[in-house]
Amino acid sequence: MTFVFQQPGTTKLLEAIDAAAARASAGGGVFAFASRGGIEAFFAQPNIARMLNRRQQFQLIVGVDAITNAEALLFLGEKVAQYDGILSAKVFFHEHPRSTFHPKFSWFRQGGNVRLVTGSGNLTMRGLGQSAIASGAQPGNWEAFSIQSMHGDEATAAMAGIDEWLTGQLAAGTLCALDDARVRERAMANGRMRFAAVTPRARAPAHPAGAAADIEVAPVDGIRFSTPEILVREIPRNRTGQADLGRKALTDFFGYEGSEKKVFVQYVSLDNLPKPVEPILLFVNQSKNYRLELREIAGLNYDLGDDDSRMLVIATKLDLRSFRYTIVPVTAPEYTAVAQLLGAVPPMRGRSRPMREAFVSSTDLQSVWPGVPDNLLPLETSTPEP
Repeated sequence: MTFVFQQPGTTKLLEAIDAAAARASAGGGVFAFASRGGIEAFFAQPNIARMLNRRQQFQLIVGVDAITNAEALLFLGEKVAQYDGILSAKVFFHEHPRSTFHPKFSWFRQGGNVRLVTGSGNLTMRGLGQSAIASGAQPGNWEAFSIQSMHGDEATAAMAGIDEWLTGQLAAGTLCALDDARVRERAMANGRMRFAAVTPRARAPAHPAGAAADIEVAPVDGIRFSTPEILVREIPRNRTGQADLGRKALTDFFGYEGSEKKVFVQYVSLDNLPKPVEPILLFVNQSKNYRLELREIAGLNYDLGDDDSRMLVIATKLDLRSFRYTIVPVTAPEYTAVAQLLGAVPPMRGRSRPMREAFVSSTDLQSVWPGVPDNLLPLETSTPEP
């Protein structure tokens, strides 16, 4: 057995997993938490990629008690589709509020032998480590892990234990499909989390007693959004259940990149009640209309204000592929306050006028709408794990 400490800024765990996959005939992994960056790095490793390209089976289990968000699940689903029949993936889902699914290990068969990598690192960039620390990037975690090479009866017993656990969890119903509705709900909730880190104030005097330090808040793995996380936009009158968002909102905010892309959306009512999470496709039709299917619009009357102001969609980007939204009709008590973020109604251009839009922060939205539904906004925490 080999025991290894990983320092921030290194990829020792990722390298060890890839080395264990050399000449493997099959393998698998179980990780408490996963991120899109960690999944991408894992399957980009030469020996793991070689396994899949040679049609050698790999099964992956990830938990959703924290961290694992919609972006991770959707990306993992795309990898499963890419390696159909070779790569399988399940989500460990339970309903024990005082317990956390927390294992992290991977295994690889080599004939009658087994290599096992067991440790503290999750399937995230920080857990796996980073080979270089880019400016402003989070440099990874301190982790520890062991590598075991097992032969004969020891290898047989280890694989029997893993197979027995997998079979038992399937029978118990804790291993769920990636598109299970409960899994989507948990992933959406995880996407709300923003992990705060205390950062020093450059060339500033020490904080007086009791004063707050500067706080940098970012989603897991140091993701940075290309726009502020809140979109406020007028919606023109369209077909039932469609929101015409325009090019900038659909591309810069929702992430449309020129081809169909699945995302998760979830409606939050003005009285703070979330509806079920819905998977939808981002696409542009042949008429070049940048529209989004938002079913909740269909149940509302499309009223116009006296100044030609229009119904508003307010969307929050939780991660790069999950969004919560609400609709504010012009007749709603909140409308006038929220519309301050958009400025004056522009004049008509022929038979229509440009729809107003703004990309703002949660703080900006709360400043004009103190009663904004809590479930629409992200949450901040000082630690990435429960």
